[in-house]
Amino acid sequence: MIITGRRIKSLARRLAPVRAGATIVIGLTDLDRFSSRLGQVGFNASSNSGDTILPPATFGPVSLYNAEGRDIVHRNQPKETAYRQVEWHWTEWHGPYDRVEQSRIVDVPYERYPRTFVPPPSVEMTLATTEANERVLITPEVAFTDAHHPWILHTINLFLEIFGECSVLDSNLHHFRQPQLRRLNWQILPQGRMPWKNLRSALLPVIEREPAGNRPVIQHRLQKVNDMKPEFVAVGQGGFDGYVIFAFPKRHLFILECVHFGNATYVFGDDWDILSQMTKADVLDNKFQRDRIIHRENWDERIDGLFN
Repeated sequence: MIITGRRIKSLARRLAPVRAGATIVIGLTDLDRFSSRLGQVGFNASSNSGDTILPPATFGPVSLYNAEGRDIVHRNQPKETAYRQVEWHWTEWHGPYDRVEQSRIVDVPYERYPRTFVPPPSVEMTLATTEANERVLITPEVAFTDAHHPWILHTINLFLEIFGECSVLDSNLHHFRQPQLRRLNWQILPQGRMPWKNLRSALLPVIEREPAGNRPVIQHRLQKVNDMKPEFVAVGQGGFDGYVIFAFPKRHLFILECVHFGNATYVFGDDWDILSQMTKADVLDNKFQRDRIIHRENWDERIDGLFN
């Protein structure tokens, strides 16, 4: 069953022939027609069966929600005080003639309506091969039940937003060779300790996508963690764009920093093989984190505390 268009609002008409309780797969067939779009998602000519990625948040509102989640803003409630960080500059006089420029990161309060964060669905896409040697792009199998209807609807709309088409496949009729998943969400930069000047150059495309006023604060946080001399650094790809992992495996410590405004620093104690295969939902789930450090004025002290 093939669905085309930009978006559907319900499953009732489009998936009426599907039997309740049937196991289905949302996917894409005839991939040669979508080679350019697949490249934008994160696949290329050398991608193999099993390669898996969280699509970037850049295709539209569905992919943005899928990768980043969303806030429900409660405009019927009184406003609350929130904080954003900025770099504050001032001049100090040292003696009668010498002026010294100073700066530090400060919290600036502002009023906003309360909000509830809705975690991202984090639907990943995987290259697979059928027993007829046809390359397909698929998502995990799901039972066609009422409980799963929201996930199925979201996944269909994700494909429609990116490709303008998707297929609803009956997993009993379309036999996929179950691939060993290999997630492509992280690119490891050259191994070894990297001076900040070199790392900054590597991260400049990520930093410069953020508003100019946020960049000094972002660079301060990235440089601070890099000064702790990680053994390697990994940069997020696809839906993990904007995330950077600083790895200290001998300490069983991995620090994940996000450049996007309003986020936090995540601290993990697992080894790299486990962390690199986590979904976005896993990363944001409190049960997997050792600590979560909010971007506030005590951030530097909290980071120092991890290494003392």
